[in-house]
Amino acid sequence: MFSSKKSIKIDKQLYQRLQDKASQAGYSSAEELIVHTLETAVADQDDQLDREQAERQLRGLGYIE
Repeated sequence: MFSSKKSIKIDKQLYQRLQDKASQAGYSSAEELIVHTLETAVADQDDQLDREQAERQLRGLGYIE
């Protein structure tokens, strides 16, 4: 059976900083902080793309200039 998780390589010093920040912020692990941060970044990017698409559609319909 295949794992649904993938691994990435992170510099040891960066990982240590992430562990410290995760602990300070109340995350259970650096992995939890990393996943949350990446999910947020992707969602923000998706929201931006959705806004841009809506704006293009409204321009095309003549509702905005």
